Parts: sequence; C-alpha cells; structure tokens
Amino acid sequence: MLGVLRGARALSTKARTKLVGLDVVPDALPVLTALCNEQLAAIAVLPPAVPYRKDIEKFSTFLLGAIGESASVAEFEAKVGLGEVEEVIDMVRTELTLIPKYAAWRAWEEPTGAEKARLDQNKALVLESLKDRGAAIRRLDIPMRDASVDFPTAVNPLLMPYTPPPPPPPPPGAK
Repeated sequence: MLGVLRGARALSTKARTKLVGLDVVPDALPVLTALCNEQLAAIAVLPPAVPYRKDIEKFSTFLLGAIGESASVAEFEAKVGLGEVEEVIDMVRTELTLIPKYAAWRAWEEPTGAEKARLDQNKALVLESLKDRGAAIRRLDIPMRDASVDFPTAVNPLLMPYTPPPPPPPPPGAK
C-alpha cells in the first residue's frame, strides 16, 4: 500500500497543497481537462441564452486554453491565478454538482403566479428589515434627488486624495 502511495506522489510535482483537507491530485492537468470537458457537456442541457451557461462555458474554455498553453502545474497556476490546481479542480467538481440542480429548478425562467407573489413579499420584507436597521438602500424605481449626499450620482465623481489632519500641537510646558 505504501508503495502505491509513493508512486502516486511521484507523479505529482508537489508534496502537499498547503491547504488542510485538500490532497494533491496526481496528473492534475489531465484530470482538470476531463472535468472541464464533462462540464461543457453537462451545461449543454441549458438553453444557449442562459447567462449561467455562458459563464460556465467561458470559464471552462478559459481553463482548457490555459491548460493547453501550460507546460507544468506551476505555470498553469500562475497563468490562471485561482490558487492551486486542486482548488480549481474542486471548483469545477462543485459546479458539476450544481448544473443538474440548476436545470431541474429551471432557474433561468421568470417566476409566475403564487411563486412570484411570494418572492416579491420576501423582497419587501428584506428591504424593510434593512431600512429598520438603518441601511441606506438605493432603489432604481424610486427617484432620488440630484447630487445625493449618500450616493454619488455623477458618472465619474471627483475623488479627492486623503490628506491626514495635522498633528496636534504639543501640550503646554512640553519641550
């Protein structure tokens, strides 16, 4: 058994991931390639205009491109900038579990009838709760006065650099 584990470790370019509970994946790039291809096949059940499908396709295509351009795991990690390759594999596996649920929920469709009424009521309760706690909410359906103090209304507001206040004068009698 120990020989098998040593053999698997020899396939990897690193001994550990530096993340508790996340094991090194031997042959991580081929594993990630297979998962990305599986993800692209799984997301095809959603209508092409669904933003979630577009995002997943874009992400998977990006990862596959980065894998193709990388000669090593370290180069892939540097190119992608999403942490270690094992973290990326975990992200893709998590999305693979979500895709069938998303398709079953038909989350891209607008709610109708009683479901829409329930969601509107929940939204109103959340907004009321935030207002009760003093949260400032900018609602696009309510006209706000121009040059609002709470919210910048200019397209490119002039931001002044921070200048710290001058130091306090020394106390009387101090030398």
